[in-house]
Amino acid sequence: MSIFFKAHGTPSIGLLFIRLIVGAYTLSLGIMQASNVEAYIAKVKAMQIVSENTAFILGFATPFLLIIFGSMYIMGFFTPTTSFILGLISIVKVFSRGLFPTEGIPFNKDLIFFACFALTLFAGAGVISFDAFLDRRKKKVILPTETKNVTVTAEVIADKKPVELEAENITEDKP
Repeated sequence: MSIFFKAHGTPSIGLLFIRLIVGAYTLSLGIMQASNVEAYIAKVKAMQIVSENTAFILGFATPFLLIIFGSMYIMGFFTPTTSFILGLISIVKVFSRGLFPTEGIPFNKDLIFFACFALTLFAGAGVISFDAFLDRRKKKVILPTETKNVTVTAEVIADKKPVELEAENITEDKP
């Protein structure tokens, strides 16, 4: 019975599934809206939330933003920035349509997508992403953990010259 109550896997697998499902929805939504941009612009203008010129700009730009950032979200590329932008788009949709957009549906699906975007905004993309791949490629710098008798004065900082430290003043890390 412990198989049913014990957590298996890693959080990265869950983040990958969230990115794939929500990103695929976002990407397909952007493609559908971009395939008929004129109808989407008319739909945004019909809401009468913003001026007609602003509605035209938003109606034209939103499908392409969804395609670009939906693709980046699936790949896990610049995930915090991508999650933030897609989260803003979903919150704007919630405020423009309301919490209960149609009769018979007890919630707005954009709230669920916003929760997924907020999760990946703070948790990151996980190990299976381009962000993790790029982080692994960075060189790691190991600094000494302890220093003794090191004094830096304002003159040394103002001169911007390298300072030589005596070897006896710095202790090395011991495993």
